[in-house]
Amino acid sequence: MKTLIRFVFLSGLLLVASGCTFTSKADQFNGLPGADGKAVSHLNVSKLSLTLLFGSSQLAGDATLDATVSEMTSEAKSDGANTVRIVQSDESLYWWVFPPFSFILTPMMSNVAADYTR
Repeated sequence: MKTLIRFVFLSGLLLVASGCTFTSKADQFNGLPGADGKAVSHLNVSKLSLTLLFGSSQLAGDATLDATVSEMTSEAKSDGANTVRIVQSDESLYWWVFPPFSFILTPMMSNVAADYTR
């Protein structure tokens, strides 16, 4: 019974948090320019979703790498970016979080970090 309560609580928490996008931006480079000599901004975007059966289909949100890159470039473009250079990306399935339940409802997270110039 205790395991069932934990599963219901975790599932509810994941459903509430699923589909979230977290964005952070840094502009302070202490006057140092980017590789091309222009001022640089750094943008980090993370997305969280809930998938079914190890990521076979998205249930809540879309944390695929493609969706995260799209979100990041949209955010950079709205800030006036004209060039973007992705410096890091990652897509992870967290099937190991709460087995065997997370084998069925699998949390997924992706992250893209990029530098851009205006």
